[in-house]
Amino acid sequence: MKKSLIVMWTEIINTVLRPSFIIFTFGLPIIGFVLLQVFSGMGDTGVETFTNLVAPTTSIEAQGYVDLGETIQLLPSDLPEGALVAFPNEESAQQALARGEIKSYYLIPADVVDTGELTLVNPDFSPLSGGENQWMMEWTLMVNMTGGDEELAAQIQYPMILSTVSISPEDTPDNDNPLTYFLPYGVTMFFYMIIFSSASTMLASIGKEKQNSIIEILLLSTTPIQLLAGKIIGRGLVGLLQTAIYTGVGFTLMQMSGGMFEVMQDFTVPVDLILWGLIFFLLGYSLYASLMAGAGALAPNTREASQVTFILLIPLILPLFFVGALISDPNSTLSLILSFFPFSAPVAMMTRIATGTVPFWQSALAVVVIGLTAYVIVIMVARLFRAQTLLSGQEFNPALFFKALVGRA
Repeated sequence: MKKSLIVMWTEIINTVLRPSFIIFTFGLPIIGFVLLQVFSGMGDTGVETFTNLVAPTTSIEAQGYVDLGETIQLLPSDLPEGALVAFPNEESAQQALARGEIKSYYLIPADVVDTGELTLVNPDFSPLSGGENQWMMEWTLMVNMTGGDEELAAQIQYPMILSTVSISPEDTPDNDNPLTYFLPYGVTMFFYMIIFSSASTMLASIGKEKQNSIIEILLLSTTPIQLLAGKIIGRGLVGLLQTAIYTGVGFTLMQMSGGMFEVMQDFTVPVDLILWGLIFFLLGYSLYASLMAGAGALAPNTREASQVTFILLIPLILPLFFVGALISDPNSTLSLILSFFPFSAPVAMMTRIATGTVPFWQSALAVVVIGLTAYVIVIMVARLFRAQTLLSGQEFNPALFFKALVGRA
């Protein structure tokens, strides 16, 4: 245990003192702070500029209509002024379209109430353009079909107003905040990135030490398990520290931003999400850091070890491809498989937890599965450290790597 602690502290010190670590850990937050001050100093104009860059506003362009059956007797009260312009015939509508007074126009036949069919004349060739303001005509027709009763028209168009009441004692997300919808997507990408980036440093570290013959010297005074455990714990703590710094700085900047991130200021991350996130990060990192260490120990150099990196990360990438299914139906068979398969579970389970629909026993079971798998992988990778001197001269390939893990190389 003492030797593992020595290795751990050595890894921590060597990592945090590297210029690249200092630049990326503290430089990026500084850049974010400077950008915040720049936008804040620009006042309301800066906020509006930033908002338009992130989410450009959609303008309402005027559209015309030719009502052949006089179906439209009035325009809804909430319709933007000048958004729909009536024309007595198609010729006058075409002239207005040519002058640029309207973007397009509708031809409304006399039997539109019976058939629901009307024609949109749009000079733009793109089939997707001109339809973004289609709701105006739909709403106008609905109001006129109900005799001008907007409340009745709204009830027909949206017949159900659903209020969800949770009886769970756990914290529930704020469904009124738009960020609640994007939280599972953000969690999926965030956990993939931090597990991947933290585990990848293990590959570089082992590869470099092997090329310099340092690892052989270390193995003279430590056992493979002590060396591997110390390296995994040390670099895991560094990755956790870096993640905590980024997260803390991000929330601090949001609090300092004022109206620029008003939506983010009102958003609260559930406490259970943070706790589960800490657990699954440590377990997922331990699992993949062990695999990366094995690749680094077996390969003659870092460049050849990187060849197997993509293969090792395929299970971790799977939740990114199926993130829509994980969020829309978190209790489906596919979601459960990804959540209990140990190599995809760290990201998949966190995505499901972010939706707030995962029973406690499932999260606990995933923790046990990942923990046991990580333990087995550490034991298997330790074999590579015992045999790594004998294997160092062999050409690296994925088949050799997996054979060595099970003790057949």
